[in-house]
Amino acid sequence: MNKLKLIIRREFIAKVRNKSFIMMTFLSPIILVGMGFLIYFLTQKNDEKIKEIVYVDNSGMFSKEDFRDTKTIKYIDYSALGIALTKKKVEEGNYYGALLIPKQDSLELLAKSIEFYSKDSPGMSVMSSLENKIEQKIRNEKLNSFGIDLEKIKASKINTDIKMFNFSGEESSKLINGLKIGVGAISGYLLMMFVIIYGSSVMRSVIEEKTSRIIEIIVSSVKPFQLMLGKILGNASAGYYSS
Repeated sequence: MNKLKLIIRREFIAKVRNKSFIMMTFLSPIILVGMGFLIYFLTQKNDEKIKEIVYVDNSGMFSKEDFRDTKTIKYIDYSALGIALTKKKVEEGNYYGALLIPKQDSLELLAKSIEFYSKDSPGMSVMSSLENKIEQKIRNEKLNSFGIDLEKIKASKINTDIKMFNFSGEESSKLINGLKIGVGAISGYLLMMFVIIYGSSVMRSVIEEKTSRIIEIIVSSVKPFQLMLGKILGNASAGYYSS
């Protein structure tokens, strides 16, 4: 047991006195918060930029009402130019991309043959918005072909809000469930990072001792299990100390 304590103390002191450990103890929270703010800032800047998307509708199904401009997306109708000329103009110009809607015999084929061209990979929010617009239009056309009144379907929609209570009569909040999920996800991520970071720290410690041939002297007086356990506990203590 005394040997185990010595190994833990040695690993702890070696880590705590390391200059990189001291620097990262103070810099890690700042870097983490800074990266979060940077991602948020870049996301906001990207969303604020006006994106011009041209579309060619050879199906004749869509209208300008289906492609209404938003705060960040402006739609331009290039149906009169045709697909080939539109693709050339978008490639040579500063447009965000081109949405090409061909003419098909059925709605099922149309849904699978729509294409989007852009110089850079489009954002997920942009593609999701386009897909929602097209899916809604094709769905409405499909319902019309079945003779279903769309106005009656819209009028039949009712939003349901279930109130939650415990058996003592106190009202529960849906926000609490969301917070539980968020805390669980963050805790799982931190646990994974802890295992990766301190696992690699233990590995580096073993490699250093093996390279300098100190490990041969230590193993001659300490059991391998005690040595490894001491390294793990020593590194974990250093991590707890830094937090």
